[in-house]
Amino acid sequence: MTKDIATLLLALLLCQLLLLSHLTIVRDTVLGRRPEVRLLLLVSLAMAVGDLLLALRTQLSGPFWLVISNVVVAGGVRLLAVATRQLLRGQGADRGDLQSMLLGAAVLSLLVLLSAPYAWIVTWVSLWLAQPMLCIALLVWRQGRGRERALSMVLLGGLFALGGGLGRALEAHLGPERADSLLQPASVLTTWLFLVMTFGALAAQIGLLMASFERTALQLEQMATTDGLTGCLNRSAAHALVGHEIERSRRDSRPLALVLLDLDHFKQVNDRHGHAAGDAVLRGFAQVVRSRLRHSDIFGRMGGEEFCVVLPATDRAGAHEVVDALRHAVERAAVAQTERGETLRVTVSAGTVIFDPTVERLTPSPDQLFARADMLLYRAKHAGRNQVQTSGWVSLNPL
Repeated sequence: MTKDIATLLLALLLCQLLLLSHLTIVRDTVLGRRPEVRLLLLVSLAMAVGDLLLALRTQLSGPFWLVISNVVVAGGVRLLAVATRQLLRGQGADRGDLQSMLLGAAVLSLLVLLSAPYAWIVTWVSLWLAQPMLCIALLVWRQGRGRERALSMVLLGGLFALGGGLGRALEAHLGPERADSLLQPASVLTTWLFLVMTFGALAAQIGLLMASFERTALQLEQMATTDGLTGCLNRSAAHALVGHEIERSRRDSRPLALVLLDLDHFKQVNDRHGHAAGDAVLRGFAQVVRSRLRHSDIFGRMGGEEFCVVLPATDRAGAHEVVDALRHAVERAAVAQTERGETLRVTVSAGTVIFDPTVERLTPSPDQLFARADMLLYRAKHAGRNQVQTSGWVSLNPL
């Protein structure tokens, strides 16, 4: 084990090449276009080149290759810290990163030119590599908790690499005779510290890639289920959730209310003030409604100026009260302003249908429930608009 650093480096090189090939394959996908993933591609390339140069140390002897191999590895580790910061803060490389690289390379070059003891070089390089890992661990600990699960792997990898780097620096400082050669360490401890440091960095790379994949998957899911203009659920997502709520209502024997909301005379807003003002009205309306709903309620846009609200565990009287309060809130609110500073106000009509499994024997499908709510909305429109019509899904006698 004490003579096997070269084998470990080749194994690490193989892992980096596999990761590099994966990053190259996804380069033109949604995942590959993320800035932190593009940085990870550079990280893997730098680490692979650095590992190769270190593994070939016996063939590439001399101070030049000693400096180059360590600078390349340090650059890869620094880019890993930048990629982590990009994911968590949206910030890329800054002047501090460049200054740290230049300072580290300058000190290393000076030590090599002065023919300093190899233990000094090992100590400096280990501390130089440990510093970005400390930044990664602190950044994930402070800003990554409660976010992507894979960030825990980044944190653990960063901590292991940090511990390995500090341990290697301490061992070289306390036992200079053990740091005579990288590829022929004098103790098992040296080998294990090197192993922990290098594979900890690799684990952080893989964890960061997995965290980026998690975030991409979540964003794609949000794009597939969310209306881009208002931030509500889109039609298909809302329709699917209505089906789930109907089943839960039947299973728990609790009433369920489905509400269709339609802005009154919305076409006139577009005709008089333009579609930009119309979009602003829709966004403002959605904000008013959303601010008055419970966390368990469902709010979706069915298309155009028509929206739906699902109120779980809400009976007929409660639903009518909630929806009428929404109607009053919309009527009072200044939902948008035109470019000229004119305040835009709208009213809304609503059709509310109640499914109560303790009363109704038949369980409606989502389409049946929407059809009844649409019929009640039609009644509200023809009764003068700016009002609420409420009924059970079987009995169509409005409240």
